[in-house]
Amino acid sequence: MHPILFILILSLICSVALSFMIGNFWMLLAMFSGFAFIFAVLLWLFFAFLSAIVPKGKYYGKPSAFYLWNLNLAYAFVCGGARAKIRTSGLEKLPDKPFLLVSNHLSQLDNMVQSLVLRPRRISFIAKEQLFTIPIVRGMITRCCYIPIGRKSTKSDRHAVDVAEDYINRGVMSVGVYPEGHRSKDGQLQKFQAGCFKIAIDTGCPIVVSAIIGTDEVHKRFPLESTEVRFDIIDVIDPAGRKSVELSEEIHGKIKKYIEENKK
Repeated sequence: MHPILFILILSLICSVALSFMIGNFWMLLAMFSGFAFIFAVLLWLFFAFLSAIVPKGKYYGKPSAFYLWNLNLAYAFVCGGARAKIRTSGLEKLPDKPFLLVSNHLSQLDNMVQSLVLRPRRISFIAKEQLFTIPIVRGMITRCCYIPIGRKSTKSDRHAVDVAEDYINRGVMSVGVYPEGHRSKDGQLQKFQAGCFKIAIDTGCPIVVSAIIGTDEVHKRFPLESTEVRFDIIDVIDPAGRKSVELSEEIHGKIKKYIEENKK
C-alpha cells in the first residue's frame, strides 16, 4: 500500500474512533488532519533516526534489505506527495544479471522514480557527494550502497568507478549512472561524459539504456495538477569489444531520439 494512502486510512480510523469516544463529530475533519500530520511527521522522524545511526564514511560491501525497503518507502512518499504518476515500459528487456543503468537526468526525482520501478532488483546510484552531507539522506543512501562522486576530483571519479565495478563483479547489485554529470536545466539532453562506460567495459556487464520524461515538469504543476512521468527501457547493449567514446555516442543518440519522439 502507498505510504500516503496508508497514513490517510490510519488517520481516518483514529479520528473516527476518537470522535466516538468523546461523542463529538464536529471535530472529525480537524482530528483527521491532525492525525495525518502527526503520522507523517513520525514517519520522517523514523527515517531520520535510521539515517542518523549509520556511521559516517563507512563502506558497506552490500546493501541492507531493510534500508532499501525504507528508502523506497520514502521515495514513494515523495513521488506520491508530488503527484507524480509513474508509467513505464520495456522492463521485460532487463537482463537477469547486474547491469549498468544509463539515463538522462532532469530532476532530483529521477533516481527515486527509477529506484521505485526497479525495486525488485537491487540498484545503487552514483550520486554527487553533496547528498551525503544531508542528515536525513546521508545514512539511508550510505546503507543502500549509493556511491559518492565529486564534481572536480579525478581521484573521486576513479574511486566511484572502482566501487561500482566491485558491486557488479560480485553480483551484489546493479549501478545507475547519469552520463550528463548534472541535471539538464532546459530539458535538452546534454553532452555525455564517456568515463562512466568504463564500468561496463571492465566488468562486461550489459548496459541498460533508458530515458526518463516528465520529472522536470512536476514542480510546475504541483499541487494543483498531477504529472505523468515516464521511465522507459530503450535497449540493452553488450559492451564487449567496444570503447567508451563509441558507446557514449551511440547511447546518447538512442536516448536523444527516444526523448524527441516521445516527449509531449
